[in-house]
Amino acid sequence: MRLDTDGTVGPTVFRLLALGCVLILTASYVSVLLDVTRVVGGTRTLFALVGSMLVVATILARAIRPRTATVAALVAGAVGFAYYLETSGLGVGVVVSGTDALLEDVLTLVTGMPLLRMIEAGIWTLAFVPAPVFLSWYLAVQGRYASSVVPGGAALLFLVLTGDAGTAVTLIGTLGAIGTIGFGELERRGGSIAQADLIAVLFALIVALSLSVTFVPAGPATPTTAGGASDGTLEGTIDSASERSGISGQVDLSPEVRFTVESDRPSYWRTGIYDRFTGDEWVRTGTERPLEDGDAIANPPGPTHQHRHVVTAETELGVMPAVPEPASIEGDIVEHTEVSRHGHVHPTTTLIEGDTYVVESAVVTPQPDELREAGTDYPDEIRDHYLQRPEETSSEFEDRTAEITADAETPYEKAVAIERHLRSSKEYSLDVERPDGNVAEQFLLEMDEGYCVYFATAMTQMLRAEDVPARYVTGYTSGEQIDDGEYVVRGLDAHAWVEVYFPETGWVAFEPTPSSERDSVHEEHLEDAQEDEAEGEDDDELEDEPDDESDADETDDEPDDATDEEGDGATDDSIPDVDDEPPTTDSEPDPRDDPSPPGGPQGPIDTSTDDGDDDRELSPPVAITRELLTIAAVLFVGLVAGVHRAGAIASARRTVGLFWHGRRRDPTSDAERAYRRLEALLAREYRPRRDDESAREYLSALETRSGEGVASDPQVRTVLERYERAVYGGGVDREDADEAIEIVDRLTRERLPVVGRSAATGR
Repeated sequence: MRLDTDGTVGPTVFRLLALGCVLILTASYVSVLLDVTRVVGGTRTLFALVGSMLVVATILARAIRPRTATVAALVAGAVGFAYYLETSGLGVGVVVSGTDALLEDVLTLVTGMPLLRMIEAGIWTLAFVPAPVFLSWYLAVQGRYASSVVPGGAALLFLVLTGDAGTAVTLIGTLGAIGTIGFGELERRGGSIAQADLIAVLFALIVALSLSVTFVPAGPATPTTAGGASDGTLEGTIDSASERSGISGQVDLSPEVRFTVESDRPSYWRTGIYDRFTGDEWVRTGTERPLEDGDAIANPPGPTHQHRHVVTAETELGVMPAVPEPASIEGDIVEHTEVSRHGHVHPTTTLIEGDTYVVESAVVTPQPDELREAGTDYPDEIRDHYLQRPEETSSEFEDRTAEITADAETPYEKAVAIERHLRSSKEYSLDVERPDGNVAEQFLLEMDEGYCVYFATAMTQMLRAEDVPARYVTGYTSGEQIDDGEYVVRGLDAHAWVEVYFPETGWVAFEPTPSSERDSVHEEHLEDAQEDEAEGEDDDELEDEPDDESDADETDDEPDDATDEEGDGATDDSIPDVDDEPPTTDSEPDPRDDPSPPGGPQGPIDTSTDDGDDDRELSPPVAITRELLTIAAVLFVGLVAGVHRAGAIASARRTVGLFWHGRRRDPTSDAERAYRRLEALLAREYRPRRDDESAREYLSALETRSGEGVASDPQVRTVLERYERAVYGGGVDREDADEAIEIVDRLTRERLPVVGRSAATGR
């Protein structure tokens, strides 16, 4: 029985399917851009642009030629990016005067820079979308399906190269592109489904390629935060990536020494500045520029005093701790140092143990009165980039923030009110479950406890809700003072805090994390780690010299010394806490009197140091996701279609039919089938029967050249005779049909590789 592959589905259905696949391709890259606008704003405008481009393309598809449409799309793109250049402050003239810089920016994007790191990401997104949407839909409406996937496919590929388009989006967009071409081909063929297997093969091939070929070139290697830092620890989370700071759930503490600092005063050692909040992580926008020896880095607008300090790495570091604001760097590391647009320094390579550099910082020294009277005359760049909140920030978050700051009249008073509220209403804990959705909202409205990341994130977004420019900052607290002017900083000193901008002053640090609770939690973790370490050292001593009591006693003394040292670092009295009440008179002390961020050493942690435990952990089983099942299904269908396209299924069916008659039916049909099997056997051994040749003529022709082959077997004529009676005569009975079947069974079995040899030898 043969399947009729002409089908009954009309071309109109396949046209609709092709157009639908174009929309799927369009939706794939628009969804990536939508993720950007949800963070920086502009979602409604994005939808309006996409919708208007679809309508305009539908109207113009019957009015203008493809060449004109292509020019119109290019003009739309040019206008959009001209607006982007003007808005970003570069100006259209940069196209001529700064071509090299523009090409460098494009290269930076296509080698893995996410769109969210762009300064004007929202405007860039709105400038990017019209051209591919218009041209792709225009060509599809015109029936030029293969051409229609080019602009949409190019847009999706670009977003793959930037790292914004994930596997699922890329897969869906790719399937949409192939579906457009496939269904368009079916429409062109008048609705025939004869090529359906080819389309399925193409689908599976593209999916396989998308999974096995890496399109995104590897960018520069990102140094780790510290030796051994890993996911699941605070130190590894907040600064592990060069441009992102994550927000985790439960974290652990590490007592391992990271670096030492020679300084005449304690300070917070800043490592990262982040300005864009996505709801579940922080992103640093803009690119870094190389630091040249002697270059000035920071230039705060207000009074400052110089602070010179020397930093020495005691383990591998992917960050460069420095007192805010670093003005210059000295040392061999300078040639491997970059400066972010926010004014902090970052290494381009991992610092190793013993690497040393000297920092000259311009420390802001504000007075409370100055901060109260600073006003709100913020520079445009500050207002444009440090007030960002996710587009879907809830009104409940804004209302609660307004309630907390109701009695505050100035930005400074709002900052103090928010700082005091968080420190007094939330408890400090490392054992928290990361909430879904907007972390700042969840912490303020739903959570009762958290650690520095949660406190700093919430305060930054609350200040921005009150139109006060603020940014999220990571680094380390002062650490442990081990000598006059020397500080040891451990992994447990990792921390996050807030910097608020004041006109004519600059960025001022605020500490929303309750220091006393943090200190007790960190000290407890430290003591536990030191006790475990001491027990391990005792065991080693007993194994090596079980009879040497003096060595055991010496080992027992070590935890006390270490505990004392860490205790000194865990309660640094040189950094004052915020008062329970905000300052109300000029004579009252204020936490901003000290150039260092207020509060005790706050900071959790990261990087597990118990390598043995890590080695014993079993890897979690691979989760079978809906995405994985979809990919597997597509690949399976493609495999089956490929086998069908290659004729393997038909070939296998013919082979089985040759050696096995199958279920018996009526005698006449069985006689015909027996002859068809015989003819297939003759075709394999000699040649196929020609169309102008009757069955009897075919057999006679083979007998003259067969020698001792199948055609020379006298019973072959019997099968032929039964066939002719079944087709041209009055039919055959059951006995005659069974005889024909048995003859063909014998002839085919003799030609099976194993059975045939056994029959020939009589075994």
